Amino acid sequence: MSLAALYVILIALGVGLAGQIAYLFIVDHEIVRNSKTRTKEIQAQIKELRKQVQANQIKADDPKFKELQTEMLKESGKMMKQTTKPTFVTLVPFLIVFFIMSAYFSYVPIGIGTAIPLVLSGQVNGSITSASNCLKINDSYNVTIISKKLPETFPSVLNSTACTVFLYQNKTLYNTSITGLIGSEGQKTYSLGSLNMQFSPNPLILATLPFSIPLIGNQLNWFWVYLIISFITSMSINRVFMRLKWIA
Repeated sequence: MSLAALYVILIALGVGLAGQIAYLFIVDHEIVRNSKTRTKEIQAQIKELRKQVQANQIKADDPKFKELQTEMLKESGKMMKQTTKPTFVTLVPFLIVFFIMSAYFSYVPIGIGTAIPLVLSGQVNGSITSASNCLKINDSYNVTIISKKLPETFPSVLNSTACTVFLYQNKTLYNTSITGLIGSEGQKTYSLGSLNMQFSPNPLILATLPFSIPLIGNQLNWFWVYLIISFITSMSINRVFMRLKWIA
């Protein structure tokens, strides 16, 4: 297991636990218990009234229905007010954690010899080469592009920490030094004459499942690992707290 995966798992466990601890201490569980009990009583009374309607003992528009429904809405409001309290306390800290994770765990750091997506865009009509064949595009070290406008996406491989790339266009030679790309975990864009070169790291896959999840697939990045583990942790702790009767 990589350190990135371990960190994501530990943070997800911490977030799931922190959410339930906040729920434990912020919510007035006595109010929630009383509201749940009263709601069940009201539902039983409404059920009894419906039986009386079927037996023609009372009318369907009996005022008791409205009274009970109004009271049930009131009890639901009490419960909602209590159960949403933790959200207002934990929302900002959890968002901060989420954005920090998205900055550190989104992509695999670019390394020498790593295949990465490269998007070329701009007014291009010429050939691209690199010094010492440090950049490979479409399995070639010398690529001719005849196009008024890209983008098109090419797989590319960088073979050194510093790479000079040349564009020969309209009898003019342009060059740029691609530095700072190795080790990068974010997009990097370089200008080469009229051409823009945008390198994007590959997504960091933390877990590969033996089965496929609809709309997700079998490869989980940091977001899905974090979401699944924090959800399972939160639900598990919630059940434990309920079993101990610490929460309503």
